Amino acid sequence: MTSVPADALADPAAPDATAGPALPERRALPADAGPGAWPIGTDSFFQPRRAAFWLLVLLLANGAVYIAQLYWIGLRAVPVTALLGLAVWALYTVAFVHLFRVLELLEQLPTAAFALAFAWGGLGAVYLSAPANVAIQSLAAKLVSPEFVAAWGPALAGPITEEFFKLAGVMLIVLVARNQFATELSVLVIGAMVGLGFQVVENLSYTVRAAVSFPIENQWLPVLLNLLTRGLLGGLWSHAAYTTVASFGLACAMFQTGRPRLLRVALAVAGFAAAWAMHFVWNSPWLEDRFPDTRWGLAALLVVKGLPVAVAAALVWRAALREEGRHLQALAAYLVPERELLSDDEWMRLGAPLERLRVRREIGRRHGRKARRLKARLQREQLRLVMKAGVYGRGARTERHELAIRRARARLDGLVAAA
Repeated sequence: MTSVPADALADPAAPDATAGPALPERRALPADAGPGAWPIGTDSFFQPRRAAFWLLVLLLANGAVYIAQLYWIGLRAVPVTALLGLAVWALYTVAFVHLFRVLELLEQLPTAAFALAFAWGGLGAVYLSAPANVAIQSLAAKLVSPEFVAAWGPALAGPITEEFFKLAGVMLIVLVARNQFATELSVLVIGAMVGLGFQVVENLSYTVRAAVSFPIENQWLPVLLNLLTRGLLGGLWSHAAYTTVASFGLACAMFQTGRPRLLRVALAVAGFAAAWAMHFVWNSPWLEDRFPDTRWGLAALLVVKGLPVAVAAALVWRAALREEGRHLQALAAYLVPERELLSDDEWMRLGAPLERLRVRREIGRRHGRKARRLKARLQREQLRLVMKAGVYGRGARTERHELAIRRARARLDGLVAAA
């Protein structure tokens, strides 16, 4: 990563009361800022000389075979459900990925990182946790009773195995290309994608199982019911949220190097413990007797159990985005001083995707859909410029982003002036 001088990260001078928040000094680029003056960049995710890479590949391959076998069994038993469920949950995945794109989270890492994360969640983590869940529940049935396992088995086994193997995948991906991960947010988005992969494959599995034991001869209704319950009512506070919280603890341990090692380890353990606790409560039979055994009762139960998870995940995202904003602003203040590339108000909104989205919508409301698309392109290229400059420095790798910014701004300014 490019080193930013300490004075570029220092607290700015006291702000003027009438001018708004002061900005760090945005100085001119060094005269010798040619390609040779900057670091070489980051590792790729193809690392055949690293053990973590081959362990990841091996477990993903085994997971792919395992999931393919399960899907083939379901396809032979309930072909309509298997095919329709695959299509529905694929579209569900696309919707989440689109949300990530709108919030600019996909700019954090290369596409390969997200593909590996989703594959680990849907293949590796499922492959490892499924037999472990069976083993834990079988042991509990022998030590306690089958009745206990029927009620508490999912809460006893799932949170331990599934959260552990999902987080292990996040750690493996980080170990494959450690210097790709510059901030806490970069670890969080990988954790969320791992959780999404697990969630989608698990939902497809439950959809097929539901069709096999469905009380009437209908293969599309189980898909609809699972989409409503597991996708819509439970999707916002399911595995993606759990792994996000666990990954935040890992990210704190990775990046808060100024803290004592024992405290950093405690933060990682606390993140995992929080994810385990939320998953445990979700899988447990707690509160079920407080709600009527109806569709509306089930919906209310899911919301009551899920809201604390959503709040925890939101707080984690907020903390990571604030840190990301400080990081991007520090990089931009030193590496992108030109106001024609990044104005002061645009600089202040770096790392604030919801605020940037609000600006796009406001421009679209005033000047039309074309202006909104141009503003989105401008913001996307600005973010890429800052992040690329932070990795490679200013030079050949950032020139196309600089040119794209100038073109998008000229077109947007012309569109606004003509309105």
